[in-house]
Amino acid sequence: MAKRRVEEEEDSDIDVSSTDSENEIEETQGNEDGNGAEEEEIVNVDFDFFDLNPEVDFHATKTFLRQLFGDDAGSFDISGLADLILTKNAVGTTIKTDGKESDPFALLSVINLTENLSNPSIKKVVEYVFQKTSKNLEFNLILKKLLANGKTTKDTSKQLKVGLIISERMINMPVEVVPPMYKMLLEEMANAEDAHEKYEFDYFLVISKVYELVDAAVQEDDDTQKSKKKKPASKKAVEMDYFHYEDMILEEKAAYKGIYNYTQVKQETDSRRVFTEYGIDPKLSLILIEKDKLAECVPEMEEKFPPF
Repeated sequence: MAKRRVEEEEDSDIDVSSTDSENEIEETQGNEDGNGAEEEEIVNVDFDFFDLNPEVDFHATKTFLRQLFGDDAGSFDISGLADLILTKNAVGTTIKTDGKESDPFALLSVINLTENLSNPSIKKVVEYVFQKTSKNLEFNLILKKLLANGKTTKDTSKQLKVGLIISERMINMPVEVVPPMYKMLLEEMANAEDAHEKYEFDYFLVISKVYELVDAAVQEDDDTQKSKKKKPASKKAVEMDYFHYEDMILEEKAAYKGIYNYTQVKQETDSRRVFTEYGIDPKLSLILIEKDKLAECVPEMEEKFPPF
């Protein structure tokens, strides 16, 4: 079922980043100076928002999960997690450009962790989160309390519920598509027929990723440049940045947050160059945020990343 549509102008049919307007300005200036290349064709892209579709979205959902978990994706039951995301009457949104039968470019959904603690695929995720936060004692203890079977409030009258937010998209998708996705997710959870049983969460755990820009692992020695010999250079952290810029807002409202190294390292940072002399060192990001705080984040996302 189609939800809404937004349009984005871009300078090619591949790059849908939010820097297009800057590129077009530079191109126009170049043409005015007589030094610019031929004017590039502008392609309009329609972003359509759809409900989750188990019959179509399964393989793409698995791909998003592998991308989200990075180098540690092999530690999880990706198919099992995809099944949970796409279960009947699940809430969430995908973004597509070629109708509901096409593959999604982005996905946002939530899994009820509390309800699925005995599920083998969720068990692996929970164990992984506990292991990663083990040195962050307060964060670790609150997670263990929230994700323990049984009553978890002080008066033992109820078990607090935790939802696992799954948010991933193709790397060149603009962040401006995210605020309406979160807004629709909150509305769907509130309006679901089984909202009280499945989607009345007290906390949300967001698994995401960030990266460091680090110096190249090798540098050319000026004295031996002609002979192409190289010598090792120490890795020096240059800057931390986000794959998902909405995480900056979530972190500001978070009850707990942390950044952790992946267990597996399958690529050297030099093989992850981004058209600079730096390499990319991806890291795991974990954010625990209360229900009311997540609701506060949505209008802030809309203000910081307004629709097209």
